[in-house]
Amino acid sequence: MRMTLEDRIRRFRFLYELLCDNPRAFATNISKIMGVDRSTASNWLRQAFEEGYILKPQMRRRSYLNFLEYVYLLRCNKPNRVFSRYIEDRDVSYHAKLLGSPNLLVMSKTEFDSEYNVFEGLRSDFHVSLAPDHSWDRTIEIMQEKINIFDSKGYIPRNILQTHWDETIEWDSEHEKLFKMLKYDLRQAFTPIRKEALISSGKIFDWLKNLETYCTVFTAYYPKSISGYDPYLWIFETDYEDFLIDLFSELPTTASFLKVDDKIIIFTHIERQYVRVFDFCKPQELQFLSLIDDMEDRGIIKSETHAVIECFWRKEV
Repeated sequence: MRMTLEDRIRRFRFLYELLCDNPRAFATNISKIMGVDRSTASNWLRQAFEEGYILKPQMRRRSYLNFLEYVYLLRCNKPNRVFSRYIEDRDVSYHAKLLGSPNLLVMSKTEFDSEYNVFEGLRSDFHVSLAPDHSWDRTIEIMQEKINIFDSKGYIPRNILQTHWDETIEWDSEHEKLFKMLKYDLRQAFTPIRKEALISSGKIFDWLKNLETYCTVFTAYYPKSISGYDPYLWIFETDYEDFLIDLFSELPTTASFLKVDDKIIIFTHIERQYVRVFDFCKPQELQFLSLIDDMEDRGIIKSETHAVIECFWRKEV
């Protein structure tokens, strides 16, 4: 019997939850859990990755003294030229051109001076949400209710975004090789890596056992595939950062968070109808943006800036 779209989404959701629990779960184990043969489980995984429903399990280094990374938000007159300039900079691990102001985001292993800086600072650890299994309409309802009942007097910080700027952690050249090889795909087979990098199995498994001490490990999920959403960058100044993390973690697509200076930066993928007007012949409430206005009215946020991520470049090695 042919698989319906609803069946595919349901199965991809189940795979996402399995990979969140065990990013390197073998297809054989997945097949047993899902009650199918190994070939079928492998095909479902391949489809989920290739079609953008699930991004392969990845990792980002934590903010230890020997891993420091600087984040810069820039505003420049010719962002295309400045964007191109950073492509060849090996110290820049990631940069993005934004449709908004600021119009460039740069993450770098080294400090630099720029006439274009809007603000800059060391980044915290990343935090990545576990996307809940509910609709966008239900998401808006939940977020609106949380904003409505928010009580600053009852707010208790949980310090979700951690920093380790005054700590170092053991990290040698073999650790670095493993990180570079597996950063964007933690599911790669170890045998080729062991042969290419000349690292022992014991060293690899010991590194893997301590991986969450070194890195934030995550799997991203997009119920309609990643191409069905617009990528947004949000910058908030707030005294209630853990509330914002809890709030944006209600999105049915994966959200990631970090702190730079006194601001929280949030990366999201949002269904277009909630942030853009498509029919100019009739009024349309931009529901997601209305939530942001409500937070500012209630004093939950002091300031807010957002932009669409037009394009980005990341270094694979």
